[in-house]
Amino acid sequence: MSPDRPALIARPCFQQDLEFVQLIYAQHVLTGTGSFELDPPDLGEITARWSRIVGQGWPFVVASPTGDLSRVMGFAYAAQYRDRPAYSRTFEVSVYSAPTSLRQGAGALMLSEVLMLLRSDGVREVLAFIGDSSNAASIGLHHKLGFKHVGTLTNVGEKFGRLLDVVVMQRSLAAPRSAAE
Repeated sequence: MSPDRPALIARPCFQQDLEFVQLIYAQHVLTGTGSFELDPPDLGEITARWSRIVGQGWPFVVASPTGDLSRVMGFAYAAQYRDRPAYSRTFEVSVYSAPTSLRQGAGALMLSEVLMLLRSDGVREVLAFIGDSSNAASIGLHHKLGFKHVGTLTNVGEKFGRLLDVVVMQRSLAAPRSAAE
């Protein structure tokens, strides 16, 4: 580990972390194309979203340096892909790192933790809908963690005067079937 890269831990996101979560997400909304929201949600809306996810028992984690667990370097969460019962084992993941924490391993750590929690809950398939086909960092992160490109939705978003694609990636958490099955 390099000296400029702190030792990190992925831990559950608590309500007291949500102010940092809101600030990190607001920065992505205002300056990036990874989220197609145009106006950053306020703390009340972020709290409602977090409450819905954790209330279902789904993962919502943050990354913190081991030496300062109050510092939030990013957040990641998963929610059932669609509300219908047939989708109960298919989840969508989201991951956002603070601008000052990019390329320090927080994204991979948080996404790995979310995938482990989903697997332990019996989730079979995980989807990522990545805003902007030019979002090489997010596409690379998901690929590194075993996601495969399964499609591109062309020109489905518009932000900053640009038409934007959505890259769809998928990873199976199910154990491979044996030839005898």
